[in-house]
Amino acid sequence: MPQPLSPASAAPLLLFVDDDTELTHILSEFFHQQNYRTAAAHSLQEAIRALHREIPALLIVDMRLPDGNGNDLIAYLRRRPEGEAVPVIVVSALADTPSIHTARRSGADEYLTKPFSPAELLDMVRNSLRRRRAVEQLVTREAHLQTVTMLAKTIEARDAYTGGHVERVSAYARKLAEALKWSEEDRTLLEFGALLHDIGKITIPEHILNKPGPLTPAEQAVMREHPQRGAEMLRQVSHLRPAIPYILYHHERWDGRGYPEGLQGEAIPREGRLLAIVDAYDAMTTRRPYRARPLSKAKAAAEILRQSGTIFDPHMAKTFVHLVQKGKI
Repeated sequence: MPQPLSPASAAPLLLFVDDDTELTHILSEFFHQQNYRTAAAHSLQEAIRALHREIPALLIVDMRLPDGNGNDLIAYLRRRPEGEAVPVIVVSALADTPSIHTARRSGADEYLTKPFSPAELLDMVRNSLRRRRAVEQLVTREAHLQTVTMLAKTIEARDAYTGGHVERVSAYARKLAEALKWSEEDRTLLEFGALLHDIGKITIPEHILNKPGPLTPAEQAVMREHPQRGAEMLRQVSHLRPAIPYILYHHERWDGRGYPEGLQGEAIPREGRLLAIVDAYDAMTTRRPYRARPLSKAKAAAEILRQSGTIFDPHMAKTFVHLVQKGKI
């Protein structure tokens, strides 16, 4: 069975379907020079056979074919699960509105009337493939996010004192990153890191994780292993490796007295510095075994500010407290 173009590094395959062999030859040569792979078919049945060999990244089809029309081929492509998302550009000498509407109802994404220049078609191809990649990235991100959220909730379920912690930390982290003007790509990665920051706790014995009183020095040493254990787990998952700084460094302190590496100031990756603030804020404002009652938002924000330059990055702490004071946290 043909598959969508699978190797991420492979050149996209364009399938030209037109009974004008000279035109398909010219277009094939032109798009080869633009680093695309091409295939050509000159009838409906020949095009169907080509689809069985490999589903293209994009289909360019004429309306008039010797044994059918372009709409028949588009409909055939759309009936195949692997062909539903393939962009389709119709090229035709038919420029009337009914023909254009019929093509679009059949599943065409773009309509280009003949005669046209190869450069004009190139722009349309690039835009169509760019839109397809954007959709695929969004779908992939959502699938990964659902899996990560499920995993985070499973881990959190072992801890009797932190219900809803990962969702709150993730929400606070996103708002702080936006205020700090982090890029959209960085904020997407932050979402994974915030949800998984305590993944290493899955390896901590439950009698330590849920101990109602203070931990002994030995128990504290075990608990402090969770950043390294979590980072080691994420090293096994290629698309989550970039989130490791959130997991490994969120217990470092600005004054260098944190763990696991005792980094100081801006030597601490910014991911860890940001997460340290929102993680501490949530711990202060929720019920924990080491505190009689949660702090109010105002008191927790004041504590964040008081520890600015000692535990927390001064600039990030000030920005976070401003968000709390404005009611955005």
